[in-house]
Amino acid sequence: MKSLKSELEDKGISRFSSVKEIKTFLSNYNSEKQKILNDISYELEREYSETCAQLERRIQEKKEIINLESEKINNKIADLQTKIDSIKNNKEKSLFRKLSSSIRLHVLKNKLKHYLKNKPELISSFIKQLSKKIENDELFLKKYETEKQQLIEKRAKPKTEKIEYTRNVLENSKNLISGAIGENLVVKEIMKLSDDYVLINDFNLSFSRPLFYRKHNQRIYSIQIDHLLISKAGIFIIETKNWSKSSINSISLRSPIEQIERSNFALYIYISENITLNEHHWGEQKIPIRNLIVMTRNKPKAEFKYVNIKLLNELNDYIKYFEPVLTDKQLNRIVNNLI
Repeated sequence: MKSLKSELEDKGISRFSSVKEIKTFLSNYNSEKQKILNDISYELEREYSETCAQLERRIQEKKEIINLESEKINNKIADLQTKIDSIKNNKEKSLFRKLSSSIRLHVLKNKLKHYLKNKPELISSFIKQLSKKIENDELFLKKYETEKQQLIEKRAKPKTEKIEYTRNVLENSKNLISGAIGENLVVKEIMKLSDDYVLINDFNLSFSRPLFYRKHNQRIYSIQIDHLLISKAGIFIIETKNWSKSSINSISLRSPIEQIERSNFALYIYISENITLNEHHWGEQKIPIRNLIVMTRNKPKAEFKYVNIKLLNELNDYIKYFEPVLTDKQLNRIVNNLI
């Protein structure tokens, strides 16, 4: 699960914290996608209803503004006309006053001409933003009425694409998911044992100076073990494989036998150098390390040297078979060191 979560997070997916959540998502994928579409459809219906009411209010507001501004302009026109008529009817005798009245009359006529000629444009300038909002409302209503399904899919696209991407990533991570499921099953099975057993999941060791593994002519810089079970009977290295029959027979998959033997060698070296049991009067005690591969679905018919292969329902009986050889004190020393 740790490796799986890391891979998913690298791809921008962080919604899962357990195998169960992944399995639930995959089984409910279609219903989750449909829920997104239904939610968007509901939101659009509500938006449509609100827009209808809003459009009615805006049209009424527009009418009121047009009437108000039209009245204001008409009043200005009437006022200008009154002033023009007053100047025309005023018979000035003074040359200076005649000239002054002529200039004022010219200005007033220009203003009157401006209002008469540009009245529609002047009113439009007051309702420009409101008209744009009305236009957008009408466009939305028309689209909703003629292209509702396309509108739903367009609105839902970011969310549906996200869950489609998530599903595709999970489909391409089937091996890791299968491994996480297997490990989960093994943990649940081991939890049925008594408190005399200590389980460390995803056990890791790194070596500043690599170990030379002569059997396969390789250097070991680190090891990772699915489960390390520590008991008074010794240590069990447990690797979990949730493989199908075809996977067991496939020559392209790496042998778990080689993997667990490599881990056994590295753990044995580490324990030899770091943990000493001197309580026995005969001398230093050996800490038994047993290799165990747990197959959650199928297992091969063949048997192998140095490694036992068990099905999940055989696991606990096999572990309990071995007699205790360590004291409580020795067990605690091993546990504290390895944890």
